[in-house]
Amino acid sequence: MIERILVAYASRYGSTEEIAQVIADEIRDLGYEVDCMNVMEVEDVTPYAAVVAGSPIYMGKWLPEAVDLAKHFRVELNERPLAAFAVGYSMKEESDLIKKSARASMNELRMYVHPQTEGTFAGKFDPEGMSKADLQIMKMARATPGDARDWTAIRKWARALPSVLFTLKE
Repeated sequence: MIERILVAYASRYGSTEEIAQVIADEIRDLGYEVDCMNVMEVEDVTPYAAVVAGSPIYMGKWLPEAVDLAKHFRVELNERPLAAFAVGYSMKEESDLIKKSARASMNELRMYVHPQTEGTFAGKFDPEGMSKADLQIMKMARATPGDARDWTAIRKWARALPSVLFTLKE
Protein backbone atom coordinates (compact mmCIF):
# COMPACT_ATOMS: atom_id res chain seq x y z
CA MET A 1 0.00 0.00 0.00
CA ILE A 2 1.36 3.40 -0.98
CA GLU A 3 1.64 5.86 1.89
CA ARG A 4 -0.24 9.12 1.37
CA ILE A 5 1.43 12.29 2.64
CA LEU A 6 0.05 15.80 3.11
CA VAL A 7 2.25 18.84 2.55
CA ALA A 8 0.36 21.79 4.07
CA TYR A 9 1.72 25.31 3.92
CA ALA A 10 0.90 28.87 4.81
CA SER A 11 2.28 31.49 2.45
CA ARG A 12 1.84 35.21 2.30
CA TYR A 13 3.57 36.03 -1.00
CA GLY A 14 4.20 32.65 -2.60
CA SER A 15 7.77 31.80 -1.60
CA THR A 16 6.77 29.20 1.00
CA GLU A 17 4.15 27.80 -1.36
CA GLU A 18 6.85 27.27 -4.01
CA ILE A 19 9.04 25.51 -1.44
CA ALA A 20 6.10 23.29 -0.39
CA GLN A 21 5.48 22.36 -4.03
CA VAL A 22 9.12 21.31 -4.46
CA ILE A 23 8.97 19.27 -1.23
CA ALA A 24 5.79 17.58 -2.48
CA ASP A 25 7.35 16.87 -5.89
CA GLU A 26 10.45 15.32 -4.31
CA ILE A 27 8.37 13.03 -2.08
CA ARG A 28 6.12 12.15 -5.02
CA ASP A 29 9.22 11.21 -7.07
CA LEU A 30 10.03 8.66 -4.34
CA GLY A 31 6.77 6.86 -5.08
CA TYR A 32 4.43 8.33 -2.47
CA GLU A 33 1.01 9.85 -3.03
CA VAL A 34 1.22 13.50 -2.04
CA ASP A 35 -1.37 16.22 -1.65
CA CYS A 36 0.00 19.75 -1.39
CA MET A 37 -2.36 22.48 -0.21
CA ASN A 38 -2.67 25.70 1.71
CA VAL A 39 -3.37 25.14 5.41
CA MET A 40 -6.63 27.07 4.95
CA GLU A 41 -7.87 24.30 2.61
CA VAL A 42 -7.11 21.37 4.95
CA GLU A 43 -10.34 19.85 6.20
CA ASP A 44 -9.05 16.51 7.47
CA VAL A 45 -5.63 14.98 8.11
CA THR A 46 -6.80 11.46 8.95
CA PRO A 47 -6.39 10.11 5.38
CA TYR A 48 -2.66 10.80 5.57
CA ALA A 49 0.05 8.52 6.91
CA ALA A 50 2.25 11.58 7.56
CA VAL A 51 2.04 15.37 7.40
CA VAL A 52 4.58 18.01 6.46
CA ALA A 53 3.60 21.53 7.57
CA GLY A 54 5.36 24.78 6.76
CA SER A 55 5.08 28.50 7.23
CA PRO A 56 7.03 31.64 6.56
CA ILE A 57 8.37 33.46 9.58
CA TYR A 58 7.01 36.95 10.26
CA MET A 59 8.14 38.88 13.31
CA GLY A 60 9.79 35.72 14.63
CA LYS A 61 6.68 33.53 14.41
CA TRP A 62 4.77 31.23 12.11
CA LEU A 63 1.71 32.71 10.43
CA PRO A 64 -1.42 32.33 12.61
CA GLU A 65 -3.21 30.12 10.08
CA ALA A 66 -0.33 27.62 10.16
CA VAL A 67 -0.45 27.47 13.96
CA ASP A 68 -4.23 27.12 13.73
CA LEU A 69 -3.74 23.94 11.67
CA ALA A 70 -1.74 22.48 14.56
CA LYS A 71 -4.31 23.64 17.12
CA HIS A 72 -7.29 22.30 15.20
CA PHE A 73 -5.75 18.93 14.32
CA ARG A 74 -3.45 18.49 17.34
CA VAL A 75 -4.85 15.07 18.30
CA GLU A 76 -4.59 13.69 14.76
CA LEU A 77 -1.17 15.27 14.11
CA ASN A 78 0.22 13.78 17.31
CA GLU A 79 -0.96 10.33 16.17
CA ARG A 80 1.07 10.35 12.93
CA PRO A 81 4.53 11.36 11.79
CA LEU A 82 4.91 15.11 11.40
CA ALA A 83 7.62 17.24 9.84
CA ALA A 84 7.68 21.03 10.04
CA PHE A 85 9.57 23.66 8.11
CA ALA A 86 10.00 27.39 8.47
CA VAL A 87 11.01 29.87 5.77
CA GLY A 88 12.57 33.25 6.41
CA TYR A 89 14.56 35.62 4.27
CA SER A 90 16.83 36.41 7.21
CA MET A 91 18.11 32.82 7.06
CA LYS A 92 20.21 33.79 4.05
CA GLU A 93 22.72 34.71 6.74
CA GLU A 94 23.60 31.41 8.35
CA SER A 95 24.70 32.73 11.74
CA ASP A 96 24.02 30.72 14.90
CA LEU A 97 21.72 33.49 16.15
CA ILE A 98 19.63 33.41 12.95
CA LYS A 99 19.41 29.60 13.05
CA LYS A 100 18.37 29.69 16.72
CA SER A 101 15.73 32.32 15.94
CA ALA A 102 14.38 30.23 13.04
CA ARG A 103 14.04 27.17 15.27
CA ALA A 104 12.38 29.33 17.96
CA SER A 105 9.79 30.47 15.40
CA MET A 106 8.20 27.03 15.81
CA ASN A 107 7.74 27.31 19.59
CA GLU A 108 4.04 28.13 19.35
CA LEU A 109 3.56 25.18 16.99
CA ARG A 110 5.30 22.92 19.51
CA MET A 111 2.72 23.85 22.13
CA TYR A 112 0.24 21.69 20.19
CA VAL A 113 2.24 19.15 18.20
CA HIS A 114 5.64 17.51 18.29
CA PRO A 115 7.34 17.37 14.89
CA GLN A 116 9.74 14.46 14.51
CA THR A 117 11.92 16.53 12.23
CA GLU A 118 12.22 20.20 11.34
CA GLY A 119 13.75 22.16 8.51
CA THR A 120 14.58 25.84 8.23
CA PHE A 121 15.15 27.48 4.88
CA ALA A 122 16.07 30.88 3.56
CA GLY A 123 13.30 32.54 1.60
CA LYS A 124 12.76 35.23 -0.97
CA PHE A 125 12.16 38.96 -0.68
CA ASP A 126 10.36 40.47 -3.63
CA PRO A 127 8.82 43.85 -2.79
CA GLU A 128 6.35 43.58 -5.70
CA GLY A 129 2.87 43.13 -4.25
CA MET A 130 3.93 43.26 -0.60
CA SER A 131 1.84 45.14 1.94
CA LYS A 132 3.12 48.48 3.17
CA ALA A 133 3.48 47.05 6.68
CA ASP A 134 5.61 44.13 5.49
CA LEU A 135 7.71 46.43 3.30
CA GLN A 136 8.32 48.66 6.31
CA ILE A 137 9.49 45.68 8.35
CA MET A 138 11.89 44.67 5.58
CA LYS A 139 13.12 48.25 5.31
CA MET A 140 13.78 48.39 9.07
CA ALA A 141 15.73 45.14 8.74
CA ARG A 142 17.73 46.75 5.90
CA ALA A 143 16.84 43.83 3.65
CA THR A 144 17.64 44.05 -0.03
CA PRO A 145 15.43 42.20 -2.51
CA GLY A 146 16.59 38.78 -3.61
CA ASP A 147 15.98 35.06 -3.66
CA ALA A 148 18.06 33.18 -1.08
CA ARG A 149 16.29 29.82 -1.38
CA ASP A 150 18.73 26.91 -1.55
CA TRP A 151 16.85 24.47 -3.75
CA THR A 152 19.51 21.79 -3.32
CA ALA A 153 19.14 21.85 0.48
CA ILE A 154 15.34 21.91 0.24
CA ARG A 155 15.28 18.93 -2.12
CA LYS A 156 17.75 16.99 0.06
CA TRP A 157 15.60 17.59 3.16
CA ALA A 158 12.45 16.57 1.30
CA ARG A 159 13.96 13.35 -0.08
CA ALA A 160 14.97 12.28 3.44
CA LEU A 161 11.51 12.86 4.92
CA PRO A 162 9.81 9.52 4.18
CA SER A 163 12.64 7.45 5.62
CA VAL A 164 12.90 9.67 8.70
CA LEU A 165 9.16 9.85 9.33
CA PHE A 166 8.26 6.25 8.64
CA THR A 167 11.29 4.87 10.49
CA LEU A 168 10.19 6.81 13.56
CA LYS A 169 6.65 5.51 13.24
CA GLU A 170 7.63 1.86 13.58
